[in-house]
Amino acid sequence: MIGPIAITVLALTLATAVASWVVAAVYGVRALVALEGPDQKPLRKLALYAWPFAARRMTGAAGEYAAVVNKAIVVFIVCIVVAAATVSLATNYNRYTAPRADMGFGAADVDAA
Repeated sequence: MIGPIAITVLALTLATAVASWVVAAVYGVRALVALEGPDQKPLRKLALYAWPFAARRMTGAAGEYAAVVNKAIVVFIVCIVVAAATVSLATNYNRYTAPRADMGFGAADVDAA
């Protein structure tokens, strides 16, 4: 019963994670392009190596793009956590099943022993 629901939730979260990754990549490139001028070169390098520290220092259009990137990163992390929780719950709920007669746990097996 929980299997199809878990697969649906997992597919939706993974699709959302991919979409948020693409949004973060596109807006990240836009933020780097918006940093024009030779005086912005150190900030561009910092953005490549340590995004959270550089995003705070960005202003103007680059700062607006950086805000979108930060939100997309949060959505990506939330999707990964929800996907892991979905797999964990589906595994735990599908692990224990009620005994059935066709599985060898019926009354006929008890009488034969």
